[in-house]
Amino acid sequence: MLLLLLAAVAIAAVVGLNFGWQWVFAPLLAYALLRWSLASLRVLVTDGRQLGAEAATAGPVGVDERVLYWCEECGAELLLLVRGTARAPSHCGQRMHERTEIRN
Repeated sequence: MLLLLLAAVAIAAVVGLNFGWQWVFAPLLAYALLRWSLASLRVLVTDGRQLGAEAATAGPVGVDERVLYWCEECGAELLLLVRGTARAPSHCGQRMHERTEIRN
């Protein structure tokens, strides 16, 4: 493995000195971007699978109660009409606090 790495470094040095370093760094950058994008997509798929169990409990909020989420940082409020997951939304980089009001 070390011998293969040394050969790759030698070839990269020859190509870089003769043709320009962009021919060495461009494939490395492309490889890094490909790995990053595949990892990002993998995270989205994993989160989607975990939300599958919570999707069965999703539904409209009851008519006798009103669910609000509020941000402690800026004071923004969010009225919840349909509960998609049990997790609270984020705002200002923090999770919002849930407040339930019971209607008469």
